[in-house]
Formats: sequence, C-alpha cells, structure tokens
Amino acid sequence: MRRLIFILLLAANQAAADPRSHYMIHCMGCHLADGRGQPPEVPALNAELARFTSTDAGRAYLVQVPGAAQALINDEELAAVINWMLQVFSGDDLPGEFRPFTRQEVTAYRQQTLTDPASFRATLTAK
Repeated sequence: MRRLIFILLLAANQAAADPRSHYMIHCMGCHLADGRGQPPEVPALNAELARFTSTDAGRAYLVQVPGAAQALINDEELAAVINWMLQVFSGDDLPGEFRPFTRQEVTAYRQQTLTDPASFRATLTAK
C-alpha cells in the first residue's frame, strides 16, 4: 500500500512538473546537470543536438532515443522537455529555420522504436 501511495504521489508531482523538472527526473541521471553526458555511451547535449533538428531523421532520433521515448511523461511534456534541452544546451547552435517540437510530432515519432540508437546516431552524425 505504501508503495502505491508513493507511486501516486510521484505521478502527481510529475504531472505538475515543468520541462526543467522533467529533465532533472528523467534525463539528468545520465546526461548530468550541465548536459555534458558520459561519452561515448551517453552523448553530450551540445551543438550536435541542434544539428539533429534540421532533418526528419534527426528529429525522430531525439524523440526515439530510449531515455526520451520511454520516459514516463506524455507526448506534450516530452516535446516541452526536448525544446527546453535544445534551448538550454545548444540554443546558440540552433538553425535559423528551427521549429519547436510539437505534441503531434512527438506522438508520431514515439510510436516507432529505435532498436540501435548508437548506430543510428553515428549515421546521423556522419551526414
């Protein structure tokens, strides 16, 4: 019973969380507070992150990486977290034509599973 109450309280707190708080809860454990990550296993959230926003494949990747796709937040919250991360960690590098992620876009991309994120990322960065 105690565990159930804890889970319900946690879910209620997460529902009220802003993008920064969601980053702290769902992303910071691996990407660290400053987004530097733990390369090569956990990539840094830097200029490369901004470059991914220029192509559909790159945008899909940002949504489909396991930590994002499997986060216990809804699609609108995930879009907000990704947009927040892009502004905070690579805002100076965002392309002039940058368009923020939307709930609809996240919903579409999140339905597909990324089976080998490291290989897919390597393909994206090679282009």
